[in-house]
Amino acid sequence: MSSNNRQIFQADDPGRWNRFKWISRLLLIVFVVGVIAAIVTVTSTKYPALPVLDPVPKRIAKEDLNAFKKSKRYRDFKIEKAEIEQLARARRLHQLKHPNNAKRINAAFYKAWESQAYTSLVESMPHLDMIVSEGFSFSRNADTLKTAIDTGLINVNKRYKKQVLVTLSNYVNIDNKTGEFDTKDVERIFKSKKLRTAFINSMVNTLHHYNFSGVNVEIEDIKSRNSKEYIAFQNDLYRIFKANNLLVTQNVWPDDEEYDLKRLQHVNDYLFVMAIDEHNDGTNSGDVSHQHWVEEILDHVCSVIPSEKVILTLASGGYDWPEGSVGQSIGYQQAIGTAQQKNKKIVFDPTSANSHYTYLGNDGLDHTVYFADAATNFNVMRMADDWATGGVALWRLGGEDPRLWTFFQKNLSLDSLKKTGLEIKRLTTVGLNNNISYAGDGEVLDLITVPNKGEIDIKLDTNNYIITSQYYKTIPTKYVIRKYGYKPGKVVLTFDDGPDPEYTPRILDILKREKVPASFFVVGSMVEKNIPILKRIYDEGYEIGNHTFFHPDISTIGLERVNLELNATRKLIESVTGHSTILFRPPFNADAEPQTLAEVIPVAESRRQSYITIGESIDPWDWQPGVTADSIIARTIRQKGNGSMILLHDAGGDTREETVKALPAIIQYFKKNGYEFTTIADILDKKKIELMPVAKDEQSFWGKYYDIVVVGFFLGNRFFFYVFLTAIFLAIGRIILIGILATRQFADNKKIKNTARKLPPVSIIVPAYNEEVTAIKTIESLLKTEYPVFNIIFVDDGSKDNTYKVVSEAYAQHPQVKVLTKPNGGKASALNFGISHAVNEYVICIDADTQLKTDAIYHLMTYFTDEQIGAVAGTVKVGNETNIVTKWQSIEYITAQNMDRRAFDIINSITVVPGAIGAFRKAAIFRAGGFTYDTLAEDCDLTMRILKEGYVIKNCAEAIAYTEAPETLSALLKQRFRWSFGVIQSFWKNRDALFNKKYSYFGMVGMPNILIFQIILPLFSPLADLIMILGLFGSHPEKMLIFYVAFLLIDFIVGAIAFRMEKEPYGKLVYLIPQRFIWRQLMYYILFKSIRKALKGELTTWGVLKRTGNVKVSKNTVVGNSNEPPE
Repeated sequence: MSSNNRQIFQADDPGRWNRFKWISRLLLIVFVVGVIAAIVTVTSTKYPALPVLDPVPKRIAKEDLNAFKKSKRYRDFKIEKAEIEQLARARRLHQLKHPNNAKRINAAFYKAWESQAYTSLVESMPHLDMIVSEGFSFSRNADTLKTAIDTGLINVNKRYKKQVLVTLSNYVNIDNKTGEFDTKDVERIFKSKKLRTAFINSMVNTLHHYNFSGVNVEIEDIKSRNSKEYIAFQNDLYRIFKANNLLVTQNVWPDDEEYDLKRLQHVNDYLFVMAIDEHNDGTNSGDVSHQHWVEEILDHVCSVIPSEKVILTLASGGYDWPEGSVGQSIGYQQAIGTAQQKNKKIVFDPTSANSHYTYLGNDGLDHTVYFADAATNFNVMRMADDWATGGVALWRLGGEDPRLWTFFQKNLSLDSLKKTGLEIKRLTTVGLNNNISYAGDGEVLDLITVPNKGEIDIKLDTNNYIITSQYYKTIPTKYVIRKYGYKPGKVVLTFDDGPDPEYTPRILDILKREKVPASFFVVGSMVEKNIPILKRIYDEGYEIGNHTFFHPDISTIGLERVNLELNATRKLIESVTGHSTILFRPPFNADAEPQTLAEVIPVAESRRQSYITIGESIDPWDWQPGVTADSIIARTIRQKGNGSMILLHDAGGDTREETVKALPAIIQYFKKNGYEFTTIADILDKKKIELMPVAKDEQSFWGKYYDIVVVGFFLGNRFFFYVFLTAIFLAIGRIILIGILATRQFADNKKIKNTARKLPPVSIIVPAYNEEVTAIKTIESLLKTEYPVFNIIFVDDGSKDNTYKVVSEAYAQHPQVKVLTKPNGGKASALNFGISHAVNEYVICIDADTQLKTDAIYHLMTYFTDEQIGAVAGTVKVGNETNIVTKWQSIEYITAQNMDRRAFDIINSITVVPGAIGAFRKAAIFRAGGFTYDTLAEDCDLTMRILKEGYVIKNCAEAIAYTEAPETLSALLKQRFRWSFGVIQSFWKNRDALFNKKYSYFGMVGMPNILIFQIILPLFSPLADLIMILGLFGSHPEKMLIFYVAFLLIDFIVGAIAFRMEKEPYGKLVYLIPQRFIWRQLMYYILFKSIRKALKGELTTWGVLKRTGNVKVSKNTVVGNSNEPPE
């Protein structure tokens, strides 16, 4: 027998541990530097510069500009001073005759297609009496009324019940953005009394249906407004409407001399005098509504027709004229927003009551901006109320200065103001709402301004109550977004949420086959898993945009998280492609025209990092669960007129199979219908390099190191992902195999009939240490065992108490008991000492703290029917199930240890005959070298060596021993550390058997089982578990869940089979699932501690476990007790 006292892994020289520490430190340094590189690069504020997005306006020749000045909406109203004075006296005389202005109509024009119109409508409703909205037009080639009334207006007016006029217009849309005035259908209807009567009655019926009040006529570009057909239409319209108690109104333009005001007053209840657009997009720059110009218009009109018939239209917003080009219409918010952005002083002209400023645009051109604000409106309304007009009307909702509503309902006639005064302070502060204003067209969004309260100095001439001075001390702003990229006839394919290893490559193949460009808005967490795919996207020429790292709703997270999301993804893109990106699309809020604060916050936050936001107008909802390819195609086609950006998804959700199926058909449809597929760069008139510039950090140390970190993380991520899958598949395969083999052994065992034969005598070896109190009771209980011929060899292992004395005095003369003593040397030495004094061919080794059933030895010995059988393993169960810790150990004994021994019995690969109960052929022990002292798992080591000697080791499920399991977590960890360390020692000591065919299944199955399932996989399992958890938040969490649930389900089924074999109550299975989760984490800790101990090479001893005596003694059970722990 071995006398080697030096343990496996024990080392006197600390060199091995020192080398390990230095390697660990080096790896830690590499890791820390990698983290620093990641932090430095991810938090870098070196953002790429944004290109100039404003298109350079087309230059216009000087002679063309002069032609613009002769626009039909531009009229020279220069009147001699004497005439002006005469009209002023007439206005004053009219005011004296009509002193009561309380019935003035306060109206506003509502254009539903204006981005801010609806919001303004809702907020201004309490201040309005009348709303004029689009809704009536002429059906092309049908001679019928076409109705398109905004549902938003209908719903809002149900609450407020204001007067609503529906505009009748002959303007028709061609492609949702451009259009023309239809004159052919209009003239055909006007010529036929039958047609025009039917047409008018259709309007009457519609107005009554919605409880609206009348019509507002705005018919343009007809041959003559004084033709007999047109006059007949107006006469019929007024007659039929009056009979139905409906209003008839008409818009008249001051620069159009065809309006016969004297005649029109008789066929209209009111005339809307359009005193707006003095200078417009068809003229050179100038005031949009000079108060003297308006005054002259009003004086002229009110001298021709009764002022009660006049509703004066007020200008809102203005125009922005680039040098040498046509102007662009802008709202009040955009006008002041640009001034704030360009840090320009707004100049108020007291003569015109209009405001203006100039600035250098991003296009390199000088711009001139003129606009009307609340001060303009106030002065104009003063004139209207002096004339006692029938009312005023704002043109149009959404573009106004919100200060307007502070005085919109007030009587602003001079006499009234002198009596009531004016709260001028209400015009000096502007607290704007968080609503969003827009400028331009397209789905590329650039934030111009964010909300900021304004402060304005106002000076009022209290003699005439006219605002004479206005100074913007602080410009009031709100969210204003500039829209770019409107290109009719062009479409851009965009894909969100990728890259995905299954669907993105297939989409790329389709795009390559169809020769179609596209843009991919990638998610950082997907990129790090699929770096080669992102590289392919870039290498094949497609644009790449940022879609955040973890795909959160940006409006719901903090600013720091937003910055991290955007920067981490940008740096990842830079690392993989060498190029940055300024393209961004927010998750969940990709609309081309955000309407809520939640939708605009991503635009605002991304702008801080030099991003332009790419919206979408064509969204077929291909992410919707259950959607089909046909639905995706139909929805895309139905929305084709909405804009240029088509939003599809190449990842996310359960599947993108239907998107892949739909893509070729979508491409073919747009190609056949004359559309051109293009890029975001093209619709912005930019080059790809401007949208994806060379990364600034690419050449820096941190940038290069970060690239290494990214690649390393990707490879590590892939590695641990496949470790996880491998572990799951191996674990499932092992569980199934164990279940099959154990079931077979269970069935075979039931068929074996123990033939009546003379059982051989056996010696029971009982090692003991400091058992003075329990030793007598132990021997007495063992003497009750039901076996014909046996003797007990009690070995006192150098106890410090009177163990040997009390046992000798009690049993020195007993024929079945031999009492021995020796110097303390540990359990292995005590067992060897006892075996050396055994005279019988077979020995039973037990732990002194273990309780045996009285028939346990009988069942063990019945298996020694063959000379090749070297040992028989008994079945150990937990006898003290007093808390959750011991219950979990009980489950582990049943479903793992005992189940494994059943299975490995079939292939002769049992690697541990438990020290708690095991029978041995003494010759096999001697041949294997006996119990050795160089491992903490002497039972495991001896078992392996017996197998290597060619013996067969069987499992006896009927021989049951009840052990006292640790009842506290700390005691459990101590015990399992010794077991784990001992098994590793035994494996390493007998490693020559690994994959060695000489040792049959033990070498090819038993030893690999220890290596793979008890050492390698547990080492990587914590990281694999982390990968699984992160995978639950990835694009295909169901895959992870399927694998893991399959593993748990199979494990549960096999566990139930084990419970059935052991005849255990199924109720304990409720502890199985939580036991598997928590137990595995505990074993990870134990394994790492064991490996650390092995590397350090320190001497490790068993120590002493505190016993509680809580083992339940059942019928036919013999009792033992010892400080020696079970293996």
